[in-house]
Parts: sequence; C-alpha cells; structure tokens
Amino acid sequence: MSAIKAFELFDPKQVADGKYVAASQGYEGPVEVTVTMQGGRLEAVAVTKHREKQFYSAISDTTAKIIAKQSVKGVDTTSNATITSEAIINATAKALAIRQK
Repeated sequence: MSAIKAFELFDPKQVADGKYVAASQGYEGPVEVTVTMQGGRLEAVAVTKHREKQFYSAISDTTAKIIAKQSVKGVDTTSNATITSEAIINATAKALAIRQK
C-alpha cells in the first residue's frame, strides 16, 4: 500500500506523541522529514536532510500547508518544485501512516 493511500486512513488521535522520521526520493536524492505529533495534532513537519539545490520555497511552503491542513491529503505542490514538494508529502505520509496504534 502506498504511503499516501495509507495516510488516507490516518487518524491523528491514533498516533502517539513523539517525533517520527521518514524519507522519500526528491529531485537530487532522499528528502528526510521529522514529524512531531503532540496531543493528536501535527505540531511540526521539518525537512531535516536533503540535497535539493534549488526550490527551497517548496520546503517551507509544503511543510506549512501540511500543518495547516493537518493532513497530506489535498496539499498542493509548489509551482516549479513538484518533485521536491511530493517528496516532502510522501515522507510525511510514510512517517505517520506506519505509526498508528
């Protein structure tokens, strides 16, 4: 099952508080994110490792969109940075989809 498909079943209340790490392939290599859950909410999504050489706006834009929506579902990619945005979205989904109780 893909990470996004698994994330569609995501219930934040079923994920224990903590930090979760996962990676997905970006334009220049793996993009690693650390997702922080607190009180049944996505508190933070941080890109902790990457080799992307451009499209830095995708890093801040995409993580902010995920936190605002409390989901990866329906998060639009950043224009001209689709691969980087998708890597962040997929890594976030991976980090949380496998962490449900």
